[in-house]
Amino acid sequence: MKSISSTGVVTMKKNKTWILIMVIVLLLAILTGCQTTGENPPLEEEPEVGENTVLIENYKYAPAEITIQVGESVTWINKDAVRHTATGDDFDSGLLGKDESFTQVFDKAGTYAYICTPHPYMKGTVIVTE
Repeated sequence: MKSISSTGVVTMKKNKTWILIMVIVLLLAILTGCQTTGENPPLEEEPEVGENTVLIENYKYAPAEITIQVGESVTWINKDAVRHTATGDDFDSGLLGKDESFTQVFDKAGTYAYICTPHPYMKGTVIVTE
């Protein structure tokens, strides 16, 4: 009888261990399913289109040229379904998905040309004045 009892105890311990493992695996599956890709965080609100905003739409920047003062920023908002960038010598938005935005502050006067890395025929200019 002792051998049956000890086998029963071992079996119960194995069952509890498997149940615990399954619960942990299920929790990990649930938690990892809620994560984002990490590329760009999801937007809670659509970015507001202000006076220093450049829309990326129909494979072009609108406006293609924007003038701001030193210390001001420009925000690019991608309205296309494909990913675009705003990439200059001193800044890079990284790939922006639809309705994602990027803001860059310009602290020095000058002319800043930029392109879309995947679509280099898309060109724009930020002119920063004193």
